[in-house]
Amino acid sequence: MVTSQVVTLTFTVVHHSNWSYLIHFLVSFILVGVMLAPQLRSLVNALGMTLSNVFLCFNELFSPNEKKEKVYQSKNKYRFKRLRFYIIPVAIILLFAWLYGIANPEFGKYVNSALGWLYDSIAAVLESIDFWVIPTLIFGFLISVYVLKRGLNPKVVEIDEAANDSKIRRKNHFPSAKTMALKNEYRAGVFLFASLNVLIFLMNIMDVDHVWLNFEWEGQYLRQFVHYGTIVLVIALGLSVILVLYFFRGNLNYYSKNKTLKTLCYIWLGQNAILAVSAGIRNFYYIQYYSLAYKRIAIIFFIVLTIYGLYSVLVKIKDTRSTFYVIRKNAIAWTVVLVISVAFNWDRIIAEYNFSRGKGSFVHLNFLANLSDTALPAMDQPLAKLKEIDQFQEKSFFPNLKSSSSNYRALYLSPKQYIMTVEWRKQLFKHRWEQKSWLEWNYAEAKAYQELEENNAF
Repeated sequence: MVTSQVVTLTFTVVHHSNWSYLIHFLVSFILVGVMLAPQLRSLVNALGMTLSNVFLCFNELFSPNEKKEKVYQSKNKYRFKRLRFYIIPVAIILLFAWLYGIANPEFGKYVNSALGWLYDSIAAVLESIDFWVIPTLIFGFLISVYVLKRGLNPKVVEIDEAANDSKIRRKNHFPSAKTMALKNEYRAGVFLFASLNVLIFLMNIMDVDHVWLNFEWEGQYLRQFVHYGTIVLVIALGLSVILVLYFFRGNLNYYSKNKTLKTLCYIWLGQNAILAVSAGIRNFYYIQYYSLAYKRIAIIFFIVLTIYGLYSVLVKIKDTRSTFYVIRKNAIAWTVVLVISVAFNWDRIIAEYNFSRGKGSFVHLNFLANLSDTALPAMDQPLAKLKEIDQFQEKSFFPNLKSSSSNYRALYLSPKQYIMTVEWRKQLFKHRWEQKSWLEWNYAEAKAYQELEENNAF
């Protein structure tokens, strides 16, 4: 986890993206749990330790154990009690004098002559205070308490120590009754997975025919086409994991005649993998004709994690592993993929790819105009190129828009509107970058500023 934190921290400086900051804070959050209990084997349990520390850390702060600390606190408490008898009344007197001075101008003259210097001093101090510092200090205090005053939750450690990667067989005390129940559960599992395999087989055959082999794009939108496959994938993955974990939760793992059920589960998981590939192909078509976007990139990572998740469940059945094993392995996989994902400047990649595909796919200028400042050099395109892209889209994409809306043009930026927006973004970025201190420096924006300056784009 320390390596992951260093990697994500590095890329917050390199790419300066909200995604890199989010993943860095997530990794740092889990790291606290790892530091509390390095013996934890599961990142899920480490996350549980981290969450419990949110509450336990303040208990550690306000519950000192050493006698010296108690004596010191008692002395300070006594001194404060004596001091408050003087400070609080004086503050109340000054407050009421100020209020009465406002209510009665004549009385106010005497108050100002006597205490005007004090009120002026207080007003000067208040004017010089940046009140945004207060919530920053409070937030910094909370983070410091959370990191420095760590409270170990022994229950989480016990749960992690009690869990095993390998499934432990539990002997039956009533063999005849239990064996009959096991046989009935086995038969139910065979019937269920055989039926599910037939259903998903029919669906996969249709996907292979319509998506893999005979897909033809005729200018139609592909959002439903892709989202449908992704939603089905999510549901299928969830059902696959739940069903397999349920049937192989106990002694059915050791049933001597469970070969048929295992084979059906292998086929079921394999067909879910085919479903994942189909979703990937749908997403490929979406990117091919409608360019890159955040969710389309996220689907790629999700499909990779889906296939790995199915593989881990298959290993669980094959090698008689436990549910703990599946959760532990998938938690590691998710962490690795999320850390890898911050290694790329996605806004820059999206802008460069989409404009390079301007004569072959849809270029959504509204979306591109709102990418981060780090992508401004790639967003800065000549008017002639934008007009060529617009002419292509007029022929290939806009006919469908005309049939659905007479005011379709108002939905999308024209090339001139896009250039005006980018020009405004560039000037705003130039002003903000030149006002930043060295503490706010990051490589991605520094590179963008240098490229724009070299191209005389400002």
